Amino acid sequence: MSKFAERLKELRNQRGLSQYKLADLLDVSPSTVAAWEVGRNEPNYDMLKKIADFFEVSVDYLLGKTDDPTPSHKRIEDYPWYVELRPIPVYNGARAGLKGKFPDDSEIVTWISIPKKSPGEFAVIVHGDSMEPEISDGDMVVVDPDVEIQPNDRVVVIFEDDSGNEGAVVKIFQKQGNIVILTSKNPKYPPIVVTRKTRVLFVGKVVGLWRAL
Repeated sequence: MSKFAERLKELRNQRGLSQYKLADLLDVSPSTVAAWEVGRNEPNYDMLKKIADFFEVSVDYLLGKTDDPTPSHKRIEDYPWYVELRPIPVYNGARAGLKGKFPDDSEIVTWISIPKKSPGEFAVIVHGDSMEPEISDGDMVVVDPDVEIQPNDRVVVIFEDDSGNEGAVVKIFQKQGNIVILTSKNPKYPPIVVTRKTRVLFVGKVVGLWRAL
């Protein structure tokens, strides 16, 4: 298998794309992508450039001539002000106020880029207004599932009701002694007291906010 075939398959899998989806995005047939990934064929330079631009890597990286994926026109040493970014998946979505669903059948709905050194493993689209004005409907919260949650942290939490349905919310984590209370910024939403009978999973701490301008 050629280095190009290995790199293409690796990049496609990192983005959570099927061969059919990548083919559609590149305006080629699925059989063409399949042929590339088994090394039966390789694209011409124009298509190589299109693939490299799509995955935000260099053509040399695709061909295995370098292990640095950074496109030559984006190298940090050439632009001291440049902030290196990394992609994270976005799921749909936490409902800030009422019951929502997360992840949405584990399907990645899009990708966003955050600073490479910033915390966060994935993002969730927020629906509802219980965290207004801090977090608005349609915002994406960046979540880190590995950090310890402290009082006043914003968190993504999954609840399960009596029917086994799961719903995710974004709330403010509070503690009064051993009692956990989840509150909202919007005063029209009452606090949620977490008891021993509450079927709840703390997904992670909100460590960033991504808002389309």
